[in-house]
Order: sequence, then C-alpha cells, then structure tokens
Amino acid sequence: MEKRIVILGLGGTIGMVPDKAGVLKPAKDIKEILEIVPTLKEFAKLTLNQIENRDSTNINPNHWSRLALEISKIHNEVDGIIITHGTDTMAYTASAISLALSRGLKIPIVFTGSQLPLMAFGTDARFNLENSMKVIVEAIKADINEVMIVFSDKVFRANRAIKISESRFPAYDSPAIIPLAEITAIGVEFSSHVLKRDKNISFELRNNFSRGILAIDLVPGLNPEILMAVLESGKCHGLLLKSLGAGNVPFEDEYSLIPLIKNAITKYKIPVLVSTKFIGGRTNLNIYEPGKLALDAGAIPTGDMTDVMSQVKFMWALGQGYNDLKELQKVISTDFVGEITV
Repeated sequence: MEKRIVILGLGGTIGMVPDKAGVLKPAKDIKEILEIVPTLKEFAKLTLNQIENRDSTNINPNHWSRLALEISKIHNEVDGIIITHGTDTMAYTASAISLALSRGLKIPIVFTGSQLPLMAFGTDARFNLENSMKVIVEAIKADINEVMIVFSDKVFRANRAIKISESRFPAYDSPAIIPLAEITAIGVEFSSHVLKRDKNISFELRNNFSRGILAIDLVPGLNPEILMAVLESGKCHGLLLKSLGAGNVPFEDEYSLIPLIKNAITKYKIPVLVSTKFIGGRTNLNIYEPGKLALDAGAIPTGDMTDVMSQVKFMWALGQGYNDLKELQKVISTDFVGEITV
C-alpha cells in the first residue's frame, strides 16, 4: 500500500522555487517541488501544505504551537510528515515539537532544510529532501515515532541536535548521543536507541510554551545588576544561565551571581536553570565550588541537554503550569522523549 506523506512548509531556503521571472518564492504545491525532485513521488503519495513562509530567525513559540496543532489534526490520516524549515532555528522548532507531541505520537516526523536553494548548482536541498524521504519510509516500516532531523547523510534525534555550521553541508550534529542513523549507498540503518511506537501511550497535545524565559551566556564581567533589573521588571518568568564548564557560576566580589539566584527564587519566585554552553557537555554542579554554590542557592541543572533543548524544555515546562520549584526540578530531569540522559 502506498504511503501517505505530507510535506509541511515553514519557509527557509529548501522550500524556495523560482517563479517565471526567476525570483525565488515558496512552492505553492507539491507539483512545483516534484518538477525539480521527481524521484520523491516514487516513494509515496505526497501532498504539500505551506503553513508559513518565514526566515527561520523569525520563527517563535507561537509558530511552534501552531505547527504542533496542525500535526495533531492530520497525524491519524497520514503515515509520516516531512517539515521543511530554515536551518538557523530548526533545532529549536523540532525540539519543541517533540515535547508538544510527546511519546503518544504514532508516526515519524522528519525536519530538514538546506544551505542552498533547490535550483542552485551543487545544492544540498535535493539531497536532503531525497534522504528525508528515504528515512521516513524506513521509519514507517520500522514503526518508529521519533521527531528527527535529517541533514546531509545523518539522522539525528531532533531534541539532541544543534546547528554547528552556517555554511558546511553537514550543518548539524548530535554531540551528546550518536546519530539515530546514517544514510549510505546501502540504505538507512537505525541504531538500537531509536524510539518506537508504544501502542499503550495515548496521544496528547501539550503545545503551550511560556514566552517569559531569559537565556543568558555567562561571560567574564557580566554585571548581575543588569539581570536584577530584568527580574524586577515582572516580565521574566524563568532565567536560564548558560554556564562556564560543567555548571560553574561566578561567585566572587561584585560579579557574583549567587545573590541573584537566591533573590530570583526566594523573592521573585522565578526559577533558575543552569546549563552548559559547551557542545556535548553536561552540567554537574557538585564537582566544583562555583557550581555547588549555585545548586545550594536553588538553581536547577539541565544535565546533558543541549542549550537549545534546555531553553525549549524550560519554556514548555512553565507553559504546562509546572511552576512549583520541586515539581519543575523533577520535570526538567525527567526524560520525556529521549532529550536527557537520566
């Protein structure tokens, strides 16, 4: 039986095709894409729904929520979904979708993008689209229900992936875990840690995300008074500190962030998360004094989640109403869709 696969377009380079004047614009229907990549129709019955036409730098949590809702409406009617997206924020959107749809998802979803448009000489767009089709067909056969990113010749768990290059064709990586699969001339072979469909888990859409998260890179000389002013504004609902090392936070003299963490939690009831900004790293606030002091002040570590996923999960957790500090700590450290190593 022919597989039913829908392509959802959110914009980005990969979904652009030239009009009669040669100007790049989003494809209106699947025919325009199939004229350039006719091999796609050999794998499945395809349809295209162009949801957005945005540079991915302008994608925000409102779009995550809408995309998750659109998927929830059609996921019982199709066998798989491919989502075309700009590369700059694709990891954020894909991570958000994995949480919003959770383990009750019954189909595989693949995000992909490209560094060059479909019609450009030497483009990676066609390669990525064809590989995405190969992956999703094999994932359907294997009863896999992951949200994945397919880029170049690798398949990544979406919520473990980050963009590592603005120009190289292998633009994504999954530093904390090995890829879900590699695509070779032989085909697609999934690893043993891939998530498969669990018929005992019901589908549940949880697509609310808090908009009040402030994420800050910790750098030498960061003035705590600047962050304190943000806390006092009443606009901040959560503070994510992207730390130095394994969760280390400055703690000496006027640059100490420990009083800030204490004030955020006790005075303003604003939770504070500490992640690592190092690729492939993990937080361990018990190793060094700077981390232990942050932990004692009430900061919540994010384990080996990427800094992308740390922010997205923080927004999602607060969006679901997990505001109590102990409850939030439990949620952040819980593995929902393979996003954290417990």
